[in-house]
Amino acid sequence: MTVTTEVERFERLYRDSSDPWDYCTSAYERDKYAATLAALPKRSHGLCLEVGCSIGVFTGLLAARSEHVVAIDFSLSALRLARRRLQGVPNVDLLRASFPEETPPGSWDLIVCSEVLYYLPEPALAEAVGWIRTQLAYGSSVLAVSWRGVGHEEPLFGDEVHDRLAMQLARWHALDARQDGYRLDRFDG
Repeated sequence: MTVTTEVERFERLYRDSSDPWDYCTSAYERDKYAATLAALPKRSHGLCLEVGCSIGVFTGLLAARSEHVVAIDFSLSALRLARRRLQGVPNVDLLRASFPEETPPGSWDLIVCSEVLYYLPEPALAEAVGWIRTQLAYGSSVLAVSWRGVGHEEPLFGDEVHDRLAMQLARWHALDARQDGYRLDRFDG
């Protein structure tokens, strides 16, 4: 599947529903968000990058714990919904960008990749892992969260992605907090 096809698929999902994955109402999402927040490193969260912010539900939670959040998504429809949700939250910037090739430059204290890495085709995932490695070498913390189910349109499974992260970024692997439904790993630079 090409990037253009993926963008079109997500645009269609957000046109059909303002919350296609039930982020606002799902007990699974609520529990996953709580576990993700609990897994954040204890040090200060200055400048954070959220990759794949969708409609901004987790972005709002992250903003409450950070000095500033730059949240990216490749879907303009998702970003419109996120802007509505996050009106009045002064420490969030929402940007249209595709990860990893359009990632904004920055000296990130924290990077959150939640439910996004298994959508990347192999070459893009390899590029993403290299980018993450560079960020860790500069002292960032990276939190990756992925669904462990079997998808039909995603190129990879969440466990495959996290196994690769754990192997290729082993020296920075600080937390493995897998649950039945999702996998959560943190890497500290």
